[in-house]
Amino acid sequence: MKSPTLKPLAFLAACALMAAGPATGQAPTADDKVKGLLDQELEPAPGGYTYNPQGRRDPFVSLIKPVGPDTGAKTRKPGMEGFLIQEVALKGIVKTPGGGGEKSVAEKPGYIAMFLGTDGKSYFVNVGQRLFDGQIVAIDGTTVTFRQEVTDPLSPVKTREIKQSLYASEEARQ
Repeated sequence: MKSPTLKPLAFLAACALMAAGPATGQAPTADDKVKGLLDQELEPAPGGYTYNPQGRRDPFVSLIKPVGPDTGAKTRKPGMEGFLIQEVALKGIVKTPGGGGEKSVAEKPGYIAMFLGTDGKSYFVNVGQRLFDGQIVAIDGTTVTFRQEVTDPLSPVKTREIKQSLYASEEARQ
């Protein structure tokens, strides 16, 4: 007499053998070929995943920002030329006797501004100093004026003026 638990066990063993594939020496069936193709298609390459557009555009790349070797992001230089205007903090303004560090002595006194960069270092700058996204256009006794280059392609304005003051109360009034 056969036990009722042997039939389900025999069925499970047969399913496991079928899932393992054909025995060696047998020709692969059409189902095995399809399964092999699906496994190749679903597994990423060993070096990582790469998108193959096959003539289509990548749906995850912005249409607004152009991409290419000639339109890549600018690399940042060390020092003040590598900082954004928003990244530097105005810490002081020094009055000089001769026109803000110029070689010729001018009639009116000039100013030199002292900024703290994101690297923790202090920088002394004159009018005309370049930053990553702009330039210093004026320094007076309490404020520094920047001309920022706008990089938004949809903006009709290409430059704008930004002022940083030594005193927070003056910035709130502007």
